[in-house]
Amino acid sequence: MKGQTEAGSKTVVLCVPLRADDLDTVRLALYGVAVRGGFSYEAIEDLKVAVTEACNYAILQASEKEPLPMLRLTFTLRETELKIRIGTDSPNIAFGEALRPVKLPQEALGRLEDSPIGLYLLQALVDELRVEPGGESEDAPEAIVLIKRLAAG
Repeated sequence: MKGQTEAGSKTVVLCVPLRADDLDTVRLALYGVAVRGGFSYEAIEDLKVAVTEACNYAILQASEKEPLPMLRLTFTLRETELKIRIGTDSPNIAFGEALRPVKLPQEALGRLEDSPIGLYLLQALVDELRVEPGGESEDAPEAIVLIKRLAAG
């Protein structure tokens, strides 16, 4: 984990193996950054659920890949918001499909674990959600960006 400061913001970068066992580390890092930013308990809990869902989406895609890809989270804390960029070092893991509208068949409603519904939950938990290209090369991996703004108060 490393940190840096740039014009009015603080950035923390965390890289962990892309596996479920490391999500506790991700959530702890998120908690520390969000507390430092002055987010409420409820906002932090929403962020933890949203980040976990986005990471799970990547983990499900990487389950059989060798070598295991790395998960890279960049937390950028600004005066009024927290931006979380979640990506991997694998061009085979994409987030774009997660944001495409899906109509769930009636029989799927009983087994939501088989659907991408968790990523629709993200839209309710964060203020802004988008997918960004990973870099300049054609095969650079995508990243999902979550932005949560501080509540006025």
